[in-house]
Amino acid sequence: MTNDPSVHHNVPSSLDVGPLHDEQTETADGTAVDGNIHLGYWDSAMDNRSLNQATDRLTDLVAGRLAAAPGRRLLDVGCGTGRPALRIARATGAHVSGISVSNEDIDLARTRADAAALADRVDFRYADACALPFEAASFDGAWAIESMMHISDRTAALTEIARTLRPGSPLVITDVLLRSPVTGDAAESVRQTCRAFQSPSFPEPAELRTALDRAGLEVVDFNDIGEHVRRTYQAFADAFADVVPSADDPHYEFFNSTRSLPRFGALPQVGYVFLVARRL
Repeated sequence: MTNDPSVHHNVPSSLDVGPLHDEQTETADGTAVDGNIHLGYWDSAMDNRSLNQATDRLTDLVAGRLAAAPGRRLLDVGCGTGRPALRIARATGAHVSGISVSNEDIDLARTRADAAALADRVDFRYADACALPFEAASFDGAWAIESMMHISDRTAALTEIARTLRPGSPLVITDVLLRSPVTGDAAESVRQTCRAFQSPSFPEPAELRTALDRAGLEVVDFNDIGEHVRRTYQAFADAFADVVPSADDPHYEFFNSTRSLPRFGALPQVGYVFLVARRL
Protein backbone atom coordinates (compact mmCIF):
# COMPACT_ATOMS: atom_id res chain seq x y z
CA MET A 1 0.00 0.00 0.00
CA THR A 2 1.11 3.57 -0.56
CA ASN A 3 1.80 5.76 2.42
CA ASP A 4 -0.58 8.38 1.08
CA PRO A 5 -4.15 7.05 1.19
CA SER A 6 -5.35 9.71 -1.22
CA VAL A 7 -3.47 7.95 -4.01
CA HIS A 8 -6.33 5.44 -4.03
CA HIS A 9 -9.68 6.36 -5.52
CA ASN A 10 -13.06 4.74 -4.92
CA VAL A 11 -14.13 3.31 -8.26
CA PRO A 12 -17.21 1.07 -7.96
CA SER A 13 -16.57 -1.15 -10.97
CA SER A 14 -14.62 -1.56 -14.17
CA LEU A 15 -17.59 -0.10 -16.07
CA ASP A 16 -16.52 3.39 -15.00
CA VAL A 17 -13.49 3.29 -17.27
CA GLY A 18 -15.59 2.91 -20.44
CA PRO A 19 -15.72 6.62 -21.33
CA LEU A 20 -11.95 6.90 -20.92
CA HIS A 21 -11.40 4.04 -23.36
CA ASP A 22 -13.81 5.67 -25.82
CA GLU A 23 -11.60 8.77 -25.73
CA GLN A 24 -8.39 6.76 -26.07
CA THR A 25 -9.82 4.81 -29.00
CA GLU A 26 -10.47 8.02 -30.91
CA THR A 27 -6.84 9.14 -30.51
CA ALA A 28 -4.91 5.85 -30.49
CA ASP A 29 -6.18 4.37 -33.73
CA GLY A 30 -4.15 5.65 -36.63
CA THR A 31 -1.21 6.92 -34.57
CA ALA A 32 2.19 5.28 -34.10
CA VAL A 33 0.56 2.68 -31.83
CA ASP A 34 -2.00 1.70 -34.51
CA GLY A 35 -4.69 0.74 -32.02
CA ASN A 36 -2.44 -0.93 -29.43
CA ILE A 37 -3.30 0.82 -26.17
CA HIS A 38 -0.78 -0.98 -23.98
CA LEU A 39 2.91 -0.88 -23.13
CA GLY A 40 5.62 -2.24 -25.37
CA TYR A 41 8.48 -4.64 -24.63
CA TRP A 42 12.10 -4.11 -25.67
CA ASP A 43 14.62 -6.90 -25.12
CA SER A 44 17.47 -4.52 -24.25
CA ALA A 45 18.71 -0.96 -24.58
CA MET A 46 20.06 -1.95 -28.01
CA ASP A 47 16.65 -3.15 -29.23
CA ASN A 48 15.56 -0.74 -31.97
CA ARG A 49 11.96 -1.87 -32.33
CA SER A 50 9.39 0.87 -32.98
CA LEU A 51 6.68 1.49 -30.40
CA ASN A 52 4.19 -0.38 -32.58
CA GLN A 53 6.54 -3.36 -32.92
CA ALA A 54 7.24 -3.34 -29.18
CA THR A 55 3.55 -3.44 -28.26
CA ASP A 56 3.10 -6.39 -30.60
CA ARG A 57 6.13 -8.00 -28.95
CA LEU A 58 4.39 -7.84 -25.57
CA THR A 59 1.30 -9.45 -27.11
CA ASP A 60 3.47 -12.25 -28.49
CA LEU A 61 5.02 -12.87 -25.07
CA VAL A 62 1.52 -13.21 -23.64
CA ALA A 63 0.52 -15.59 -26.42
CA GLY A 64 3.55 -17.73 -25.72
CA ARG A 65 2.29 -18.54 -22.22
CA LEU A 66 -1.29 -19.42 -23.23
CA ALA A 67 -0.63 -22.80 -24.87
CA ALA A 68 -2.96 -21.59 -27.62
CA ALA A 69 -3.78 -23.92 -30.52
CA PRO A 70 -6.52 -24.51 -33.08
CA GLY A 71 -9.77 -25.48 -31.41
CA ARG A 72 -8.92 -23.89 -28.07
CA ARG A 73 -11.04 -21.06 -26.67
CA LEU A 74 -9.38 -18.03 -25.12
CA LEU A 75 -10.73 -15.02 -23.23
CA ASP A 76 -9.31 -11.50 -23.61
CA VAL A 77 -10.30 -9.45 -20.54
CA GLY A 78 -10.16 -5.81 -21.60
CA CYS A 79 -9.72 -6.36 -25.33
CA GLY A 80 -9.32 -2.71 -26.34
CA THR A 81 -9.64 -2.26 -30.09
CA GLY A 82 -9.03 -5.97 -30.67
CA ARG A 83 -5.50 -5.94 -32.03
CA PRO A 84 -4.01 -8.42 -29.50
CA ALA A 85 -6.99 -10.78 -29.87
CA LEU A 86 -6.73 -10.74 -33.66
CA ARG A 87 -2.97 -11.20 -33.58
CA ILE A 88 -3.19 -14.20 -31.24
CA ALA A 89 -6.10 -15.79 -33.11
CA ARG A 90 -4.29 -15.41 -36.44
CA ALA A 91 -1.01 -16.80 -35.12
CA THR A 92 -2.39 -19.74 -33.16
CA GLY A 93 -5.69 -20.72 -34.77
CA ALA A 94 -7.49 -20.39 -31.44
CA HIS A 95 -10.92 -18.85 -31.01
CA VAL A 96 -10.86 -15.65 -28.95
CA SER A 97 -13.68 -13.90 -27.11
CA GLY A 98 -12.87 -10.34 -26.09
CA ILE A 99 -14.71 -8.12 -23.64
CA SER A 100 -14.55 -4.39 -23.02
CA VAL A 101 -16.55 -1.70 -21.21
CA SER A 102 -16.07 0.66 -24.16
CA ASN A 103 -18.67 0.57 -26.93
CA GLU A 104 -16.27 2.32 -29.29
CA ASP A 105 -13.62 -0.32 -28.59
CA ILE A 106 -16.10 -3.08 -29.39
CA ASP A 107 -17.29 -1.44 -32.60
CA LEU A 108 -13.74 -0.94 -33.85
CA ALA A 109 -12.66 -4.43 -32.79
CA ARG A 110 -15.53 -5.95 -34.76
CA THR A 111 -14.62 -3.84 -37.78
CA ARG A 112 -11.02 -4.99 -37.52
CA ALA A 113 -12.13 -8.63 -37.26
CA ASP A 114 -14.22 -8.30 -40.43
CA ALA A 115 -11.38 -6.61 -42.30
CA ALA A 116 -8.98 -9.37 -41.23
CA ALA A 117 -11.43 -12.11 -42.25
CA LEU A 118 -11.33 -13.43 -38.68
CA ALA A 119 -14.89 -12.75 -37.59
CA ASP A 120 -15.55 -16.49 -37.53
CA ARG A 121 -12.83 -17.03 -34.88
CA VAL A 122 -12.90 -13.79 -32.88
CA ASP A 123 -15.90 -12.22 -31.18
CA PHE A 124 -16.20 -9.09 -29.06
CA ARG A 125 -18.85 -7.97 -26.62
CA TYR A 126 -19.57 -5.36 -23.99
CA ALA A 127 -19.16 -6.89 -20.53
CA ASP A 128 -17.85 -6.19 -17.04
CA ALA A 129 -14.97 -8.37 -15.84
CA CYS A 130 -16.77 -8.77 -12.51
CA ALA A 131 -19.86 -10.26 -14.20
CA LEU A 132 -18.73 -12.24 -17.22
CA PRO A 133 -21.47 -13.46 -19.60
CA PHE A 134 -19.95 -16.92 -20.04
CA GLU A 135 -20.70 -20.33 -18.58
CA ALA A 136 -18.33 -21.97 -16.14
CA ALA A 137 -15.30 -23.74 -17.63
CA SER A 138 -15.81 -22.17 -21.05
CA PHE A 139 -12.19 -21.30 -21.83
CA ASP A 140 -8.82 -23.00 -22.18
CA GLY A 141 -6.94 -19.83 -21.25
CA ALA A 142 -7.32 -16.12 -20.63
CA TRP A 143 -5.28 -12.95 -20.56
CA ALA A 144 -5.65 -9.44 -19.18
CA ILE A 145 -3.29 -6.81 -20.57
CA GLU A 146 -3.43 -3.71 -18.35
CA SER A 147 -6.99 -4.41 -17.21
CA MET A 148 -6.49 -5.02 -13.49
CA MET A 149 -5.43 -1.41 -12.93
CA HIS A 150 -8.96 -0.28 -13.80
CA ILE A 151 -10.81 -2.66 -11.48
CA SER A 152 -11.45 -1.79 -7.85
CA ASP A 153 -12.45 -5.30 -6.72
CA ARG A 154 -9.69 -7.36 -8.28
CA THR A 155 -10.55 -10.45 -6.25
CA ALA A 156 -14.09 -10.40 -7.68
CA ALA A 157 -12.81 -10.03 -11.23
CA LEU A 158 -10.20 -12.77 -10.85
CA THR A 159 -12.79 -15.06 -9.27
CA GLU A 160 -15.05 -14.51 -12.29
CA ILE A 161 -12.22 -15.17 -14.72
CA ALA A 162 -11.29 -18.34 -12.82
CA ARG A 163 -14.92 -19.49 -12.96
CA THR A 164 -14.85 -19.35 -16.77
CA LEU A 165 -11.57 -21.29 -17.05
CA ARG A 166 -11.28 -25.04 -17.26
CA PRO A 167 -9.18 -26.62 -14.49
CA GLY A 168 -5.47 -26.32 -15.21
CA SER A 169 -5.95 -23.49 -17.71
CA PRO A 170 -3.57 -20.51 -17.67
CA LEU A 171 -4.31 -16.86 -16.99
CA VAL A 172 -1.68 -14.35 -18.11
CA ILE A 173 -1.73 -10.86 -16.59
CA THR A 174 0.45 -7.92 -17.53
CA ASP A 175 0.00 -4.60 -15.77
CA VAL A 176 1.59 -1.52 -14.29
CA LEU A 177 2.90 -2.47 -10.86
CA LEU A 178 3.59 -0.28 -7.84
CA ARG A 179 6.70 -1.94 -6.42
CA SER A 180 6.90 -0.08 -3.13
CA PRO A 181 5.27 2.75 -1.16
CA VAL A 182 5.46 6.27 -2.57
CA THR A 183 5.51 9.61 -0.77
CA GLY A 184 5.90 13.28 -1.63
CA ASP A 185 6.29 14.20 -5.31
CA ALA A 186 6.25 10.53 -6.34
CA ALA A 187 2.90 10.03 -4.62
CA GLU A 188 1.52 13.07 -6.43
CA SER A 189 2.68 11.69 -9.78
CA VAL A 190 1.05 8.33 -9.02
CA ARG A 191 -2.14 10.08 -7.90
CA GLN A 192 -2.31 12.15 -11.11
CA THR A 193 -1.71 9.09 -13.28
CA CYS A 194 -4.36 7.06 -11.44
CA ARG A 195 -6.83 9.90 -11.95
CA ALA A 196 -5.97 10.27 -15.65
CA PHE A 197 -6.40 6.53 -16.29
CA GLN A 198 -9.40 6.23 -13.95
CA SER A 199 -7.58 3.65 -11.87
CA PRO A 200 -8.52 3.12 -8.23
CA SER A 201 -4.86 2.24 -7.62
CA PHE A 202 -2.07 0.46 -9.39
CA PRO A 203 -1.74 -3.20 -8.38
CA GLU A 204 0.91 -4.10 -5.83
CA PRO A 205 2.67 -7.50 -5.60
CA ALA A 206 1.17 -8.66 -2.29
CA GLU A 207 -2.30 -7.52 -3.30
CA LEU A 208 -2.17 -9.40 -6.60
CA ARG A 209 -0.89 -12.58 -5.00
CA THR A 210 -3.61 -12.48 -2.34
CA ALA A 211 -6.36 -11.83 -4.89
CA LEU A 212 -5.14 -14.67 -7.10
CA ASP A 213 -5.06 -17.07 -4.16
CA ARG A 214 -8.58 -16.12 -3.06
CA ALA A 215 -9.81 -16.61 -6.63
CA GLY A 216 -8.50 -20.17 -6.73
CA LEU A 217 -5.62 -19.36 -9.05
CA GLU A 218 -2.12 -20.72 -8.44
CA VAL A 219 0.81 -18.46 -9.37
CA VAL A 220 3.15 -20.19 -11.81
CA ASP A 221 5.41 -17.22 -12.64
CA PHE A 222 5.48 -13.70 -11.21
CA ASN A 223 8.02 -11.40 -12.86
CA ASP A 224 8.60 -7.66 -12.82
CA ILE A 225 9.64 -6.67 -16.36
CA GLY A 226 9.47 -2.94 -15.66
CA GLU A 227 12.85 -2.12 -17.19
CA HIS A 228 11.84 -3.77 -20.47
CA VAL A 229 8.71 -1.61 -20.86
CA ARG A 230 9.85 1.70 -19.33
CA ARG A 231 10.71 3.19 -22.73
CA THR A 232 7.00 3.17 -23.57
CA TYR A 233 6.08 6.15 -21.40
CA GLN A 234 8.23 8.60 -23.35
CA ALA A 235 7.34 6.87 -26.63
CA PHE A 236 3.63 7.32 -25.94
CA ALA A 237 4.18 10.97 -25.04
CA ASP A 238 6.00 11.44 -28.37
CA ALA A 239 3.34 9.51 -30.32
CA PHE A 240 0.54 11.68 -28.94
CA ALA A 241 2.47 14.97 -29.01
CA ASP A 242 0.44 16.34 -31.92
CA VAL A 243 -2.92 15.11 -30.58
CA VAL A 244 -4.67 17.98 -28.84
CA PRO A 245 -7.55 16.84 -26.59
CA SER A 246 -10.55 19.09 -26.19
CA ALA A 247 -10.27 21.55 -23.34
CA ASP A 248 -13.37 20.09 -21.68
CA ASP A 249 -11.79 16.63 -21.58
CA PRO A 250 -11.40 15.77 -17.86
CA HIS A 251 -7.97 14.29 -18.67
CA TYR A 252 -6.84 17.35 -20.66
CA GLU A 253 -4.30 18.63 -18.14
CA PHE A 254 -2.52 15.28 -17.82
CA PHE A 255 -2.46 14.26 -21.46
CA ASN A 256 -1.73 17.74 -22.75
CA SER A 257 1.58 17.69 -20.88
CA THR A 258 4.36 15.74 -22.58
CA ARG A 259 6.09 15.54 -19.19
CA SER A 260 3.40 13.93 -17.03
CA LEU A 261 3.52 10.37 -18.40
CA PRO A 262 7.33 10.14 -18.72
CA ARG A 263 7.69 11.53 -15.20
CA PHE A 264 5.47 8.76 -13.88
CA GLY A 265 7.24 6.11 -15.94
CA ALA A 266 10.64 7.14 -14.65
CA LEU A 267 9.73 6.54 -11.01
CA PRO A 268 11.81 3.64 -9.62
CA GLN A 269 8.74 2.49 -7.66
CA VAL A 270 6.88 1.86 -10.93
CA GLY A 271 7.33 -1.61 -12.36
CA TYR A 272 5.36 -3.88 -14.67
CA VAL A 273 4.14 -7.33 -13.76
CA PHE A 274 4.10 -10.28 -16.14
CA LEU A 275 2.47 -13.14 -14.30
CA VAL A 276 1.13 -16.54 -15.22
CA ALA A 277 -1.42 -18.25 -12.99
CA ARG A 278 -3.28 -21.53 -13.32
CA ARG A 279 -6.80 -22.42 -12.34
CA LEU A 280 -6.70 -25.11 -9.68
